[in-house]
Amino acid sequence: MGLLRKSIGLSLAVLGLMSCVNSETEKKVGTKYIDIPASADDAGEIESGAFIAFEKKEVLAGDIVQGEVTTHEFAFVNEGSEPLVISSVKGSCGCTVPRTYPRQPVAPGEGGIIEVQFDSAGKSGEQVMTVSVVTNSIPNLTQLLIRAQILVPDNMQTNN
Repeated sequence: MGLLRKSIGLSLAVLGLMSCVNSETEKKVGTKYIDIPASADDAGEIESGAFIAFEKKEVLAGDIVQGEVTTHEFAFVNEGSEPLVISSVKGSCGCTVPRTYPRQPVAPGEGGIIEVQFDSAGKSGEQVMTVSVVTNSIPNLTQLLIRAQILVPDNMQTNN
């Protein structure tokens, strides 16, 4: 009985040490860690499912005059083997609004566009807006960024 307890204790200790994994490409899901591939080509363990791959996840909008409304597009492809379903697209604030995105499943090998509108009214200086895209892909949450420098015209500035 004592040998069995020691074996179980040693096994639990080894499992505890093995669970202390820390890597930029691993995300905690419940109590398990899974390796998140950078692209479907790296998805060795993912034998089936959807995989959303964006052409770019960040837009550098450059200089925008305060009050301008701009539109930005994020192109993507489903590099997985199952249809991709986009369940929600949300901006980080009321100034960043998703305008259009595919509401129907996107077949493997097919793509689409997520169009986002940014309203710079009341903004100034450097701005970074986030768009959260939730899908049935792994990982299921993708963050898109829009970076802009909001310029305030001289006649709009006030002395504080």
